[in-house]
Amino acid sequence: MYRLIADDSNNKKRPPNPRTNANAFEVLTFSWILNLFKVGLKRDLEENDLYSPLNDHLASLLGNELEEKWNLEINNKYRNPSLLRALIKVFGPKYMFYGFLQFTNEMIKMSQPLLIGELLEFFNTGGSEEIDLVHACTCTSGLVLSMLITTCLRPLYNLEYLQCGMMMRVASRSTIYRKALRLTALEEKTAGQIINLISNDVNRFDSGIVYYHVLWIGPLQTILVTYFLWQEIGLCSLFGVATYLLFIPLQGFLGKKISELRLKTAIKTDERVRLMNEIILGIRVIKMYTWEKPFANLIKYARKKEIQQIRGSAYIRAILLSFVVIQIRFQIFISILAYILLGHYMNIKKLFVIISFYNLLIMTMGNLFCQATTKMAELLVSIKRIQVCQ
Repeated sequence: MYRLIADDSNNKKRPPNPRTNANAFEVLTFSWILNLFKVGLKRDLEENDLYSPLNDHLASLLGNELEEKWNLEINNKYRNPSLLRALIKVFGPKYMFYGFLQFTNEMIKMSQPLLIGELLEFFNTGGSEEIDLVHACTCTSGLVLSMLITTCLRPLYNLEYLQCGMMMRVASRSTIYRKALRLTALEEKTAGQIINLISNDVNRFDSGIVYYHVLWIGPLQTILVTYFLWQEIGLCSLFGVATYLLFIPLQGFLGKKISELRLKTAIKTDERVRLMNEIILGIRVIKMYTWEKPFANLIKYARKKEIQQIRGSAYIRAILLSFVVIQIRFQIFISILAYILLGHYMNIKKLFVIISFYNLLIMTMGNLFCQATTKMAELLVSIKRIQVCQ
């Protein structure tokens, strides 16, 4: 069977991946994939039109690398083996490189409110002096350059994040499959558990890979935003930031609850898949004795218990996402109200800069940070389940 599959795959020759020989400009603009779009304009794409995978994305290579690091973890007598540590050794350097690229992108993005604020100040005062005009042109050039850089960098590191998550998923699936081939009847690993790991748990690498760097970028950005807001409105900036910081313990608590519900959901899913496999194996006997309804009720009950855990996680996610809507308006309101009550005058420049910085902060720490904590909690649960299978 394996030889037949291998021979069939070898007969379908795919074109080489142009990403391998792409230069820096083609990588930055994604122009290396234009030929595929040209083919798609002429006719419907077929399977053989798709490029062959990169050598770094091959399951055999990724599985070997992860298995090698995992064996080193097992053979280390001075600490307990950790699949997370093995994954970091294999994929950590590449993932961290693009994390620093994202950090650079976020820092450049933070200059945009300041540059636009300077332009608003120039037009608001009706500056006509040559120095003011040169300053306005400099701010405009800096704004255009920063927007160009952020526009180019963000798709680049997001794509690399997704590829890194895909590589983790493929490597984990490869090791699980190799372990399944070595299982004996005496080992406490059910088919339902193996199927759930391959079809569900490993997908956590893809779903949250783009958020994890926010866990360290977000706090640094919060400090810088607080500094810039202090330059604009002084002590009043602390009121808005403090209202946000009050939500962080609640977000951490809800993230922990999601992790617990994720583990309970995985256990219920394993049980349901195990029941389904046993029913399929004994379907002839069930049909012979007309036991369809009792077994259908059994599956329905197992699915009901699984849905209860999924529903709880969905409710908590909805609460976390609702914080985004509440926090941004409340922070802006508190800061502006405190600034005015202290007897200061709010001009258009300060108002725009305040709103822009709070929008940046709430996007990172309100939306993405919530997603990162939730996805990280789910990922850690999945890694622990995969590690038990190793």
